[in-house]
Amino acid sequence: MRTEPFDVVVVGGAFSGAATALLLRRRLPDARIAVVEKRERFDRKVGEATVELSAYFLHHVLGLHDYLSREHLPKHGLRFWFTDGPGRRLDEMTEIGPREVPALPAFQLDRAKLDEHLLALAREAGCTVLRPARVESVETGWPSTTVVVREDGKEPRTLEARWLVDGTGREGWLASRLGLRRPLPQHPTAAAWGRWRNINDMDGPLLRGPDPRHPRLGHVAPARRLATNHFCGDGWWCWVIPLKGGETSIGVVFDRRRFDLFKEGKARAAYERFVRGRPGLAELAAGADLDGDDFAYRRSLPYTCERYMEKGWALVGDAATFLDPFYSPGLDHAAVSICATAEIVEADLGGLPEPDLDARVASHNAVFARSIPRWLDALYTDKYELFGDAELVRCAYLVDTGLYLLGVVGPAHRTFAAMSNPIFGPDLPQSRIAAGFMRFFKSRLVQIARHRRQTGTYGRRNAGWRSYGPAFDLGARSAGNLRRGLQAWLALETEHASRPLRGAFFLLFSSVGRA
Repeated sequence: MRTEPFDVVVVGGAFSGAATALLLRRRLPDARIAVVEKRERFDRKVGEATVELSAYFLHHVLGLHDYLSREHLPKHGLRFWFTDGPGRRLDEMTEIGPREVPALPAFQLDRAKLDEHLLALAREAGCTVLRPARVESVETGWPSTTVVVREDGKEPRTLEARWLVDGTGREGWLASRLGLRRPLPQHPTAAAWGRWRNINDMDGPLLRGPDPRHPRLGHVAPARRLATNHFCGDGWWCWVIPLKGGETSIGVVFDRRRFDLFKEGKARAAYERFVRGRPGLAELAAGADLDGDDFAYRRSLPYTCERYMEKGWALVGDAATFLDPFYSPGLDHAAVSICATAEIVEADLGGLPEPDLDARVASHNAVFARSIPRWLDALYTDKYELFGDAELVRCAYLVDTGLYLLGVVGPAHRTFAAMSNPIFGPDLPQSRIAAGFMRFFKSRLVQIARHRRQTGTYGRRNAGWRSYGPAFDLGARSAGNLRRGLQAWLALETEHASRPLRGAFFLLFSSVGRA
């Protein structure tokens, strides 16, 4: 069997794999890059909402803004809905969100369409695309790895490459073979999701009211329908994301210690019953149809890997780690891991001395090994205890998002090198301070949530409250929202008679100032 030489073989041709191949080919026009994709056409998948860092990657790094603006929907921020009990109409529920159209672009994506477009761009850029094709065997090594691939209806082909990249997403083809994947049992979340047709328009007369002079919902400039809408309850939240063409993605995510959808019957029936029965969601889904071929669920969501890279192979995107869909971080992590991996592969193919390559690989693994547990602990563990209380979620949303815009997205807009640094990953004082502060902040809100449950005040403002604020940006508005979130936190701490937090506030402002 003839051996075909390549510089890079990427297994997996969807977002992470195709974007890695495309980025490398654009940087190294003479590089020999192959992409192996097993599916003849891509399945629908979740991960439809971008946030500002992944939007920056798509817009400024891959140059897709024109395509995205034509073929996908703009995203009008995040919006949160709460109820104090069954039977509430949407206009009676508490609503939290921006009153302005976002200043920074973000998108609601049809992932199957985007994945096809990225793979087509990789092919046009000169990558060899083998599809549909399966990997029959792999032998990793350095300085070459051998991959035997069989395209449908053809004889096997042997590919020899200096680098092998796993972009297979949650399947984690190489990570599984190498025994690298590890669960994260401290965050026992699960999810079920599907696409719906004929969901009612939140901005239309049925829900907003027939007379625009007397709307049932408060006036805001952005379209509610175009937001990522979060319907929240104790231990769970539900995303509602519109897609181009009229379909709507709806997914329920839950911490199984507090709420378990799967205990309520078979997964699909329990999911549909949940969507059709919850306040707000029931109004949206009245008269709508769940696509019978487009339902999926996962009994366990989070995982990570022991290593992201060794000489000769690398993991990108969900092939390496997935933590939680709240705040839509999946494509952010994919973008950063792609950029960081491409930097090292490009340097190696450009003649980087072996000792320097060893150091770069070790640093790559170390920075992600710091990032992932810090990220999980700072943002997600036990956070689902907050989701049934509008005041706590508003406080967390303002602080979390303000710090994200100022400390993560802002640096990427100022220098491209920041795109290769995972959140909380650099071994710097400000990373440790920021992660430590956010973990402390979240843990305090969790303690307040537990106290409120004990005293019967949990969710006390879950009906009839409208909290609209400025859209986030890279400067004054985000700083103002962050300040409002900190003021809300101080008020909560004062109410619950906790100890003063001057030291934590000092650390926060010191770290934000140095970010």
